[in-house]
Amino acid sequence: MARVLLTGATGLIGRATVPALTQAGHEVVTLGRNPASDIPCDLLDPRATTAALETTRASHLVHLAWHDGPRDRWASPANLDWMAATLHLVREFARIGGRRVICAGSCAEYDWSVPELTEATPLRPRTLYGAAKAATGLALSAGQDALGLSLAWARIFFVYGPDEPPGRLFGDLISNLKIGEPVNCTDGRQERDFLHVDDLARALALLLETNVTGAINIASGTAVPVRQLIEEVANQMHHPDLIRLGAISRAANDPDRLAADVTRLRNEAGFTPQHDIVSGVADILCTEGARL
Repeated sequence: MARVLLTGATGLIGRATVPALTQAGHEVVTLGRNPASDIPCDLLDPRATTAALETTRASHLVHLAWHDGPRDRWASPANLDWMAATLHLVREFARIGGRRVICAGSCAEYDWSVPELTEATPLRPRTLYGAAKAATGLALSAGQDALGLSLAWARIFFVYGPDEPPGRLFGDLISNLKIGEPVNCTDGRQERDFLHVDDLARALALLLETNVTGAINIASGTAVPVRQLIEEVANQMHHPDLIRLGAISRAANDPDRLAADVTRLRNEAGFTPQHDIVSGVADILCTEGARL
């Protein structure tokens, strides 16, 4: 059992990661601005971060916290603040004797003109968010030996789960269908790799216990049309009539396909997802009490 420091515990991914780590036998200590955190701390304050790390003395770190405003995360200058905060967090964690780190990266780091994304795919982020993640991941992956720890940079693809905030696909779908409002969508023909948040949390817990270092894709390994997810939610909520596919034009630079190669995750961490789209949607609607 390891003492694991977890940041971002109140976010979509963090809420699922706490039980995943606990079920794996770890002692979990949460760190963040939320007063409910085990150690309340503003990670954007370097001194407070250092003090919190010295108090915790954890051997393992799972760092999920980042600016995640659903409407401005791609372009917000806060991404630069979180880049600096993450570098400081990991350096200080290493200084006090931390040994193993998992950081949340993103598929937004990649060149999206490549339809099948492996860890060797060139990085060519289209957004400030993707650029900040990519730069942070490259620096930490290159610097881990000098810091004296092992670090895996988890490039997360498209996650869905319960209680998503407004501005995210799943959250908007469920909230509109609950009240019987039509949902305007793109044609939904773009293919994406969706992963249930519980599967994602389990992948992170597995990864923490391996010696995998550097970039690693975290996804299901199966890309499906977005409309398949939309229609599955609508069908299970008995409101397929409220879906307006094609009512919104897709962005001109919206990739037709973003698929993840998960060979490393499967072979080196032993991960296979437990949910497909049908069971994943059913699980979340049951959790939210959203079945009509």
